[in-house]
Amino acid sequence: MARDMSESFANASAGSPSLRALLDQVLTASMEKDKAGVLSLFAPDAVFIDPHYPKSEMRGLDEIAAGLDWAFLGMERFGFTVVGSFMSDDGCSGAVEMDCEHVLTSGRVLSFPQVFVAEMKDDRLIRLRAYEPYGPGGPVMLVMKLQAWWLRRRRTRSGGGN
Repeated sequence: MARDMSESFANASAGSPSLRALLDQVLTASMEKDKAGVLSLFAPDAVFIDPHYPKSEMRGLDEIAAGLDWAFLGMERFGFTVVGSFMSDDGCSGAVEMDCEHVLTSGRVLSFPQVFVAEMKDDRLIRLRAYEPYGPGGPVMLVMKLQAWWLRRRRTRSGGGN
């Protein structure tokens, strides 16, 4: 079901890229570690949010550039395979679902699904936010685990089975 990223380039109008084309260009430039290419697709006051980065909410090109420096330093290779996209009727906002297979400089492979939600204005990305299917961490995860243990224990004592 994965789609070739070049498909959306063909669908973009001659003078104005579609949001899907911008997202594909960001993914391609990231896989090529082309910092200037990535930055050229963002508006000067864009917001990029990704929990993988040391500063998860980056505002403006300087902060986004610093985030890219960090990512490109630690990553041997980015791998994005788009499996679906969902665009608004006006074409200015949407989401791209993908399978990621990144390789850290240590050689460790990271494989996970991911979704980017994006918004564009004047042919540039103004917002890009990454979502991963990870549960919460820290104290919230501890509370959730304790609650799950308590519920299992309660069901077992009441004869409810699983």
